[in-house]
Amino acid sequence: MLRTTLPKPHDLLARDREWSRLVESYEAPGPSLVLVMGRRRSGKSWLLTRIARATGGAYFQARRQTEREVLHGLSRAIGERFDDAALRTVSFPTWDACLEYVVAKAAGEPFTLVLDEFPYLVEAAPALPSILQAWWDHGLKDTRIQLVLSGSHVSVMKRLVAEDQPLYGRRTGRIDVRPFDYKDAALFVPSWTARDRLRAWAIFGGLPGHLALLDPGRSLRDNVAAHVLDDSGRLFDEAVRGFDSFLSDAAVHYSIVEAIASGEQTWTRIAARVGKQTSAVQRPLDWLLDMEVVERVAPVTEYPRPSPKRQVYRLSDPYLAFWYRFVADIKGRGLSALTDSGALWDRLVEPRLDERHVAHAFEEACRQFTARSQHPDLPFRPIQVGSWWNRDSSEQVDVVALDGEGGLLAGECKWGAVDRHDLERLERRAKAVAADAGGIHSTTLALFTADEATPVSHRELGRKALVFSIDDLYA
Repeated sequence: MLRTTLPKPHDLLARDREWSRLVESYEAPGPSLVLVMGRRRSGKSWLLTRIARATGGAYFQARRQTEREVLHGLSRAIGERFDDAALRTVSFPTWDACLEYVVAKAAGEPFTLVLDEFPYLVEAAPALPSILQAWWDHGLKDTRIQLVLSGSHVSVMKRLVAEDQPLYGRRTGRIDVRPFDYKDAALFVPSWTARDRLRAWAIFGGLPGHLALLDPGRSLRDNVAAHVLDDSGRLFDEAVRGFDSFLSDAAVHYSIVEAIASGEQTWTRIAARVGKQTSAVQRPLDWLLDMEVVERVAPVTEYPRPSPKRQVYRLSDPYLAFWYRFVADIKGRGLSALTDSGALWDRLVEPRLDERHVAHAFEEACRQFTARSQHPDLPFRPIQVGSWWNRDSSEQVDVVALDGEGGLLAGECKWGAVDRHDLERLERRAKAVAADAGGIHSTTLALFTADEATPVSHRELGRKALVFSIDDLYA
């Protein structure tokens, strides 16, 4: 981990790496231009307001406004930072005047200027990237200003530094603020059992803006009923309006997400489910990949050049998968207006939750646990972690890790108990994985279980395989 002089604020959960990179950039001897991107509710603004506060910088979050209104808002934010009463009523006449003021006030000392939701600024002032290019090349070269450009429209943020764009080659850093994994998500409900912490992540997903809704003093049932199943809850319809601020026509995008959530994982089957030609699906599917809502995966043995024929698509957000598997039907039938949300949980969600949804999330948690490689029983630090399936998808292995030197770990995940039949099946499938990977000289078998009981058979299984409980995942 990077060593920095500014301690991370106590109210910023996890995000050690992101914080360290921002502080390192702030402490650099010259100017820096850092791009920060991530999905809505990923906690970008929470992170950036705190780095601005800790460094004595200025933070401004743009909205969809005219150029004049945006410049007025930025003028007020900078005026408040420097206690300049004039800027609270009179705006900078131009962007150049604004930047000249910041440079003069910084006076050669380190200074952070955060422009959050930067795509809205560009929408209001299309010339702004070119203005910043000129300032980077000339006006900022003798300063220690850290300019942070942030945005939730990930594809637009990536486009900002494309080869044909003004800011190409200028950025000094990029920070992807990703959703929390299963273990960091548990920080919001530290007193809950391991099984309920995993269920919470499987339902609310990894976005801090969603996880912050959780009340650790209430049960999982009450939290889901209040925030997800009640028609007044914040997450009751978030899944069907999350793209609205980015797209004028998002119908196909939502249909693709629904198709994947229902089990369609190949390009042709997704297109058939949506009712479109495959060519018409490619562009919205690429957008969803760019926005990190959908991920394209292949058997881990296929990398670094996976065959398109073995690639499948999955939702990267557990909340979206849960919503389309359970809440979509409740919303579509108008049940939230007719039935208490707690009763909806009891009758329509909880009886099928683990088998239909949480078991899949548990597999992903086990892959994340293996990738973290912090448990002393894990045989090596992997360079690749994923899953594996054969060419007709009749056989699959939930967790596959490779160390790049001939070491293989193959794991089976069960939300319920594991037994010798699981081990025998895993032994057979691990041989197929080793043959597909090639060059394997050492194989470790692992069984992951979320069953709260620890039967005697686990000790017997432990002679031939590593056995991890759900408590091990949170240790």
